[in-house]
Amino acid sequence: MKKGLEKILYLVFTVIIFVLLWKVMGIFWNAFVPWNLTTDLIGLFVVAPLLIILAFVLSSLSFKVVREGK
Repeated sequence: MKKGLEKILYLVFTVIIFVLLWKVMGIFWNAFVPWNLTTDLIGLFVVAPLLIILAFVLSSLSFKVVREGK
């Protein structure tokens, strides 16, 4: 039961991190990248997967820090 709750918390925390990264990336993307189909596709197929990977990495690092802090 504890392991299942831990996985659910990990997933929720990962989604929260991804949403924050997506909003920050959106602010910078709109400020510095010109709008056209090519840049939107790059954002969708290159940047979004990188943000997903970064969210999982940051989430697992934060869980590791919490576990070692106990």
